[in-house]
Amino acid sequence: MNIPTIESRVASLETVQSQINERLNNLEQGQRELSTRMENRLISLDNRINSNFKWIVALLISGMLANVGTAITIILALSKP
Repeated sequence: MNIPTIESRVASLETVQSQINERLNNLEQGQRELSTRMENRLISLDNRINSNFKWIVALLISGMLANVGTAITIILALSKP
């Protein structure tokens, strides 16, 4: 029966530790990249929402102005004898 020495066991553990460290570094790098991409997408989405909000407000105002103009025209037409 061949029992591994302490040195070989420590060397094996050090190898496993370096592999774990490498994987953790890869995960951290991937997380940073994902965070950057998500931040850029959220900024883009925020800009689109602001633009769409401005369009909706402009359409609502123009619709209200058209209704007020129509109401004024009808009132003026009905008030003439």
